[in-house]
Amino acid sequence: MGRYLIVGAGLVGAALAERLARAEAEVVVVAEGPGRATEASFGWLNASTARDPTYVALRAAGLAAWRRRAPDLGATAPAWSGTLALDAPGDAGELAALGRDLARLDPAAVSALEPALAVSGPALRFPREGAIAPGPAARKLLSLAAANGARLLLGQRVLSILADDGEAVGVETSSGLVLADHTILAAGTGVAELLAPLAVALPLRHRPGELLITAPAPAMLRHVLVTPEREIRQDATGRFLIPSSPAPAAHGAVTGLERPFDMDDIARASLAVLRRFLPVGDLDYECILSAARPVPGDGLPVIGPTGIDGLSLAVMHSGATLAAIAAELLADELKTGISQDLLAPYRLTRFRT
Repeated sequence: MGRYLIVGAGLVGAALAERLARAEAEVVVVAEGPGRATEASFGWLNASTARDPTYVALRAAGLAAWRRRAPDLGATAPAWSGTLALDAPGDAGELAALGRDLARLDPAAVSALEPALAVSGPALRFPREGAIAPGPAARKLLSLAAANGARLLLGQRVLSILADDGEAVGVETSSGLVLADHTILAAGTGVAELLAPLAVALPLRHRPGELLITAPAPAMLRHVLVTPEREIRQDATGRFLIPSSPAPAAHGAVTGLERPFDMDDIARASLAVLRRFLPVGDLDYECILSAARPVPGDGLPVIGPTGIDGLSLAVMHSGATLAAIAAELLADELKTGISQDLLAPYRLTRFRT
């Protein structure tokens, strides 16, 4: 089966490590630290932001894959709370035609489901969606991988990909060389820099993002709430999580920040939205997490071969939704050599002209 080297310890890399180690492969994970994009992720597990049928299918498979993994994840397993999208009932027909499981709710039904909402209106409910805490889930998956024999070389910066006669044979790290039969780059925005010396181009969008986390509050929000301005969810500790980029308007393409924002501005804007929808009083925030999101140039995942023998990619947004299914499918491809149909639209070759 060979020795697999995974560069990156975020949710995608951790899920892949766990999947390969569970299949009794020899696995090594190398990373400088926890994935920044993972730690700053909102953690929404959804298929309701996609409209392309093939991408809908992949994201729906991602939700199913997390359900398969849930029994081993313990307290870090996803919470299947459902999504409540306000002011979006006009999308119901189109989304249903794409195979989404949804319900169109009138204001009374919305209030019955979320009685604490101060602003109510028609909404769409996606009952099979939910959320995960990506950082804790990644750490749990890494621990499961280690329990199955994976070596975790954390605290080591990957400096370059080692290539011999056109084939990747491992990496050079800040602590020395790590050799492998196959290397998978799952290090988010850091992947493009590692590929550049090999003349392999991975176009990435500039997509910084911030996540505001409040102080704990009494439980008052059951769903992932999508408003015209922000997405909001309340975690098991009572903290509200609010990403700073606008929510996907009418469930279309995700729009995000194109430049850094002042943290005070982020806090004021996010807390203002929270107070408009929920009775949180003068609840303040605890922190704002910031990270660059690994978004390929067309917004879709890049999973699979690079064109260099022994070197594959797993770079995507949303890693939260897609990590489990990307790990399943890519691991199966690596072990069997058989291409997975669900991954066919998401190869690096689509960027080559």
